[in-house]
Amino acid sequence: MFVAGIIAVYNPLHEGHLFHFNKTLKETGADFAVCILSSNFVQRGEPSIVNKWARTRMALDIGVDLVIELPSAFSCASAEYFASAAVRILDSLNCVDYLCFGSEEGKIQDLESTAEFLANESEEFKIELKKGMDKGLSFAAARQRAIISCKNVPDNIGSILNKPNNILGVEYIKAIKRLGSSIKPVTIKRQGQDYNSIELAASFSSATSIRHHLAETVKLNSTMFETDTFINSNLPKSSLEIIKNEINHGRGPVFSETFEIILFHLLRQTPLSELKKLPYVAEGLENRLKDAAMNSISLLDLISKVVTSRYPTSRIKRILCALLTGLSAELLEELKTNGYAQYIKILGFNEKGRILLNKIKKSTDIPIITQPASYTKLSNPLAIRLFEHEIRSNDTYVLAYPDAKQRIGGSELRSRPLYI
Repeated sequence: MFVAGIIAVYNPLHEGHLFHFNKTLKETGADFAVCILSSNFVQRGEPSIVNKWARTRMALDIGVDLVIELPSAFSCASAEYFASAAVRILDSLNCVDYLCFGSEEGKIQDLESTAEFLANESEEFKIELKKGMDKGLSFAAARQRAIISCKNVPDNIGSILNKPNNILGVEYIKAIKRLGSSIKPVTIKRQGQDYNSIELAASFSSATSIRHHLAETVKLNSTMFETDTFINSNLPKSSLEIIKNEINHGRGPVFSETFEIILFHLLRQTPLSELKKLPYVAEGLENRLKDAAMNSISLLDLISKVVTSRYPTSRIKRILCALLTGLSAELLEELKTNGYAQYIKILGFNEKGRILLNKIKKSTDIPIITQPASYTKLSNPLAIRLFEHEIRSNDTYVLAYPDAKQRIGGSELRSRPLYI
């Protein structure tokens, strides 16, 4: 029996994701598919458009057998943390044969050579990287500069590291190598638009463009999207029905702007000494955040005032999510030191997934959570701290629901895995 692993956000699950899933099964010959799914705050530094339970159902409806949560501490993190935690969870299952991911490159050999180079940086590369950082460049820009300046670098490495899905793919491979895992990486060439495109196409539109179009449509009429030609051509029917259900029940769509007033309040009231303790805050960035909060009129305005060539938008947005959910740099660093993932939280499964889960229970070395209310029985204090952050994240996320009656706290502890 072969098991394929997928790491996904599904925000929302669209035709490109369906193509990737079907291609994964075909390329690997897998009998089972396991998905590590981002929690309610995602890697872009934003809340997901619908909650993790709705996105879990989307995954199960296309044929994923078992869905496991990537906790918010990692799902709303830099590529290294995101990838390392997700791969650690997959590896801890002790049954996953393949990790299949989409990439702009589409050639696993090129991604592997890039990962090998970055995992074993030469002294020349380290020196050039530091020079770029000292000049105020972002890490990504400084890395690109160092690559251009160095000799004996793999072909195409510069162009590979200039695309977001390639970057994640490289981080997945690095994480697999670092763990000494037997999981085999497989990549499938990304179809359709660029990751950040907001222009809708007839098919294979990016999740970004779908969210953008959905937001504009819902603002005009909450039911108009149901008959929208572009939305219907880019989403599987099951995804469309799930989004419709979430909107009808007042649980979506959720957008960053909903947290605008809360964020302004937190930034204006939180002492600089506490802002300094947030993940990704360095070199006086807390001062820029505080100043922007006092002199901005909207969330977009605030972010634009803080962003620099060294601190890109995604980093600022992740800092704001950490502030919202109460995530400290100290906790994130302790999680990294102790292998990232501390538990396996089950979000959903089908009958095949139930069979696989029973096998995992006998082989894994970290606890499995199926009854969240019993998390206090975990023997690892760090696992308890990570799960308590997840509770806070969920209680924060629901505050953005359109229907006030849906904003009751504690839903994380009342939840159960979906079974279809």
